[in-house]
Amino acid sequence: MLDRNKNFIESLSFSALGLSKFLKTKISNAPKLINLEVTKLCNARCDFCDYWQTRSEERLDDYTDLIKKIDPLVVMVTGGEPMLRKDIVEIIRQIKSASFFTYTGIITKGDLLNIDKANKMYEAGIDQIAISLDFLGDRHSENRGVKGLWDHISKLIPEISSKLHKTISINTIIMDDNLDQIVNMAKQAREWNANISFSSYSVMKSNNDSHFVKDEILRVKEVINELLSLKKQWKDTIVSSDYYLKQIPIFFENGHGPECNAGHSFVTVTPDGFIKRCSEMPAVCHYTDFKPGFFNKTECTTCWFGCRGETQAPVMEKAKEIIGL
Repeated sequence: MLDRNKNFIESLSFSALGLSKFLKTKISNAPKLINLEVTKLCNARCDFCDYWQTRSEERLDDYTDLIKKIDPLVVMVTGGEPMLRKDIVEIIRQIKSASFFTYTGIITKGDLLNIDKANKMYEAGIDQIAISLDFLGDRHSENRGVKGLWDHISKLIPEISSKLHKTISINTIIMDDNLDQIVNMAKQAREWNANISFSSYSVMKSNNDSHFVKDEILRVKEVINELLSLKKQWKDTIVSSDYYLKQIPIFFENGHGPECNAGHSFVTVTPDGFIKRCSEMPAVCHYTDFKPGFFNKTECTTCWFGCRGETQAPVMEKAKEIIGL
């Protein structure tokens, strides 16, 4: 009973701090989200991304001042493969120490993650570890060009749940190739005691349209409706917002998303501390020169990535989902 009361109090405190930070970013017009690329290096060979072709880079050793300067609500540590940074635990500490509240996550393909590294990141204060998943089974390993990847993460995710009592998040990109596996991926996440969020494939990263959904729009609508139905039944398994999910069939049918708020509600930061409107746009200034309102309106609507869609979801709709109304 004491543990339950302690967890409840900690949850309330976390929510209060998060709300306070949200209001602060709202008033200051600061980005809600930073996608922090701590490296562009990657040991995968995905055909929908060209970051793995990077051979050398400049990068910061300390991101504390950067986070203090922008002071977002959320920081997602990305790459490349962020686990290639040997100082990744220290980077998590830097982010968490820079403000009274910064929800911090990391997105990794998981091959360089083990339970010891996960535990160290949790001890450093990380709030979310997300593992990318394209397919169920060995096809995922083949798609990423990493031998044994599926076997590794399919054992690691439930192990972290059972031994560390932490919930791994799964990130899945909806594309033509995996459309028939999407619902089963959600079911697999539930079986692993994980949660799952979805994004939509875009040609922007490598100009590769072979994975873009063109002729299966009706099937996309069926899949999304099934996810929305399962989401009502399964508390905390499918964490993508209703708003985001409902826009996915529209995106694939139209070939573009709604207006984009990149540069305003979210920005991307390069490993060496330069600011980009989003991950697919060029860097325009060093973080020391950035301030809210730096970017003009974004004209591009090419993608419907989760990172931008969720920051644009109506606040009241998301709040109702969170509290279960």
